[in-house]
Amino acid sequence: MKTMMVTGTALAALLAPMLSGAPALAQRGPMGPVTHDAYVAMQKQRFDMMDADHDGVVTKEELTAQLTARMGEAPPAERVDALFKTMDTDGDGKATAAEVAASAESRFAAMDTNHDGTLSEDEFRAGMAQMGMGGRRR
Repeated sequence: MKTMMVTGTALAALLAPMLSGAPALAQRGPMGPVTHDAYVAMQKQRFDMMDADHDGVVTKEELTAQLTARMGEAPPAERVDALFKTMDTDGDGKATAAEVAASAESRFAAMDTNHDGTLSEDEFRAGMAQMGMGGRRR
């Protein structure tokens, strides 16, 4: 459980700027529902931000650089390792866009408890809290 909370903190640092200004989320207003398409677009935008050299994969070094930029200091290696493990699902040392997209699809499906294709404020908060991210949206 501690790993999930640490991972959630690091993920929250990456998501915070997108939750406050991502084009995909701009249409919904500050506390409205998040559609499946908006959630997937947000995850793609997150991947693109992390892929600093635009080679189609995110390395642990790119993840560390992005977290450092967002958090203002280098995160502990175990935090980076835990988060990277959730992204690099085949364990080859590279997180591809397809791996990150599949993970996003799974997270969305798990959070969409009424299966209507959108995340209500309550579903979003509960899902973020389960991931150790406190359930806040900016």
